[in-house]
Amino acid sequence: MEINFKKFFLIIILPFFINCFEYEETIHFKKGFAGYVNIEYAVPIHPKTGKTLVRFLPITSEEIENRINKGFFNKNLRIRNFKFQVLDPEPLSTWGPNIKPLFTKKAKVSYRLDFTDLGNLDGVLLGYLFVKKRGNSITVRREFKSVLKGIDPDSSPGEKKIRSETVRLLGDGYVLFKVEFPISSDCKSNKGEIGLGSLIYKLPLVDTIEKPGIKSWDYSIYNN
Repeated sequence: MEINFKKFFLIIILPFFINCFEYEETIHFKKGFAGYVNIEYAVPIHPKTGKTLVRFLPITSEEIENRINKGFFNKNLRIRNFKFQVLDPEPLSTWGPNIKPLFTKKAKVSYRLDFTDLGNLDGVLLGYLFVKKRGNSITVRREFKSVLKGIDPDSSPGEKKIRSETVRLLGDGYVLFKVEFPISSDCKSNKGEIGLGSLIYKLPLVDTIEKPGIKSWDYSIYNN
């Protein structure tokens, strides 16, 4: 029997990162739709080298700026308010029964990025970013791909069991997105909760496993 190594690796390793991965992103729009984004995350780190174990979430200011400015079109972005902290290991009891974590050390990172055009942060923020500005309004689409494809009918009972256990372990975990805007503005969104001058959307981690395809989130802000 042949097993796709990449798929096998993901469904084997992912459960051990569930309690390690936290990500929160807050986009703050000013009146003309310029603004800043605060990014904060906690990731597992190697117990000996102290390096991040999640490649797309670096933990030093130099690595972060190298990642967000890589590619042919250098964005020349600079982060500010950078903070770094090594967290105390969580008690094993928080991991649930029959789970022995591979990595118990975590680092917490936070920083701010200023922008005049949110669209310039495509490739910097999680997922894919599409932005349209028209007059006094802005429309934003975020797209997130699934970690795994749908269940293959030919999958072995072992693969199906591992996948099922991964979904169970993901539980209520989520990635948190916040959008802040002037309280005089109006907002519409196909997902999340809209409040006075704010929009909050939680992307359930389980959706990145259970539901194949792209998850899209659309919102529009209208300045009055």
